[in-house]
Amino acid sequence: MAHPNGGSGGTFKTHQTFAATYSYVGKHGVRFRSTTGERITASQGVAQDRKTPTIVFTGEKNRHGSACQACWGFRIDCNQSRIGHCAEPLDENVH
Repeated sequence: MAHPNGGSGGTFKTHQTFAATYSYVGKHGVRFRSTTGERITASQGVAQDRKTPTIVFTGEKNRHGSACQACWGFRIDCNQSRIGHCAEPLDENVH
């Protein structure tokens, strides 16, 4: 399933828009800790359509998923990957 089909599962109250967070992540990415304590790198990406901007979450050992504007604020992304533990702390750290 390609983005942007919208997220599912629970939601969290976002403090920042997807666009502001995507800009914050920037071309070099940002590092932070997930709610489970894992070190996560968020980087800018694009969906399979090569047009839709995404924020990609990569952990120390594997990729956790990605968020687009349609699934920002959901705990499960458009591809049914669990991302809430990454997206929520990133949203809280945007400044």
